[in-house]
Amino acid sequence: MDTFSPYLLPLALLPLSLSLLLFFLKRDSSKLNNPPGTSGWPMIGENILFVMSGPQKFVNDRMKKYSPDIFQTSLFGKKIAVFCGATGNKFLFTNENKLLTVWLPQSVRKALLIPSFVESSLKELSVIFRSFLHDILKPEALKQYIPLMDSMARDHLEAE
Repeated sequence: MDTFSPYLLPLALLPLSLSLLLFFLKRDSSKLNNPPGTSGWPMIGENILFVMSGPQKFVNDRMKKYSPDIFQTSLFGKKIAVFCGATGNKFLFTNENKLLTVWLPQSVRKALLIPSFVESSLKELSVIFRSFLHDILKPEALKQYIPLMDSMARDHLEAE
């Protein structure tokens, strides 16, 4: 018993000191001006809920729970802020490359983009996305979407 007694006090104090350290770190991080929301489980984040419920339901649920304008979450291994609504979109598009930059996790870059763009700089990605959105939102392209949107709306109304 005497051989273990010098080790008992440090072993008893270790969990207490770690819990106090975590408490103070968490308290200091709450003073930051972060949007409302959670980051889910460590390393996993909220990926499981995102995949199971689908992107639209996931975002709508978070908008109802936290804020209709902005919330934070953890997807693809990174903490992110999600801007919602017209004011959020206006903020994003008017401040791009000023206050904000386009960012995609490496895994998403590999999945969505041509391999030559995986190592591209953020400004190059921003230019690519801008041209992509510009092509999709041209009036000629939108005219092609109208029959599809009309048939989907009719199907939805008939289903109810």
